[in-house]
Amino acid sequence: MNARWLLPLLFASTLPGFAQAQAIYPIDRATMLAGGKFDFKVEFDSVLKPADVRILINGKDYQQVLGKSATFVEREDGQDVSAVWIRDVFLPQAGKYEVEAQANGKTSKVTWDVYPSAEKRKAKNVILFIGDGLSVAHRTGARILSKGVTEGKVDGCLEIDDLQYMAFAGTSSTDSIAADSVNTMSAYMTGHKSGVNALGVYVSRGKNSLEHPKQETLGELITRSSKMSVGVVSDAELEDATPAAVVSHTRRRADKAEIVEMFYNVKPTVMLGGGSAYFLPKSTAGSKRKDDTNYVEKFQQAGYTLVTDADGLEC
Repeated sequence: MNARWLLPLLFASTLPGFAQAQAIYPIDRATMLAGGKFDFKVEFDSVLKPADVRILINGKDYQQVLGKSATFVEREDGQDVSAVWIRDVFLPQAGKYEVEAQANGKTSKVTWDVYPSAEKRKAKNVILFIGDGLSVAHRTGARILSKGVTEGKVDGCLEIDDLQYMAFAGTSSTDSIAADSVNTMSAYMTGHKSGVNALGVYVSRGKNSLEHPKQETLGELITRSSKMSVGVVSDAELEDATPAAVVSHTRRRADKAEIVEMFYNVKPTVMLGGGSAYFLPKSTAGSKRKDDTNYVEKFQQAGYTLVTDADGLEC
């Protein structure tokens, strides 16, 4: 084996979700909003029986803490490994949580930080503008080109340089230092880290791209728990990674037909963007769906107005 490949292979073997590992989701050091929903999953590295498994959250039975009964999967995806699922749960109280899973002589532990929501709403409206791929280097280039530089010092600032509040966020994913627009936007929308190519899920070992532990998105949280409206506006396809992250849960960003259904389930108040090929049934010329579901009609039946030109936006 070429020595230069040794380190990546060793690194990969320690990542959550690999078959030989016993893993807990949400992962270690996850942060989440009190009341925010998520899927709880524990993966084991062998075939077990329910009696072989002991899972505690802050020293109490996990089902009691999460308020739901678990589903035990003896052979996940037909493989010689077991798993425990509890879907769509939440923790109502802020604080530190320690999760411990024991089975077959092995113990895994993770900690979660659950934080409270703001006591009082401070903003009437929020616009999250994503400059896809925007980095410090791009800002530096824009500053030099637009303002000039003299003797090593720029001759002026960009408007963004004078914002009252500013912060930098790390964009590494759970499985790569170099991330992509999928899991970085997903982190904005859920507060959880994720893997490259994943939207609103933790990357587990599941073979089905739609069967990974979900993280509630901001779009879902707002529509579920408030009277606020949600709008998604993009110059790309609505099913593309950045706009899709507002509503989506999939390990595979290419699940665009399924992402349309996820938009329909959340029903943002406004959706502006491309991607009609995934809304139209396969019988329609240009469609990229593999079924006859007409999501244009379904959205219209739900009260939406279809606009296809600039004049329509004037109405």
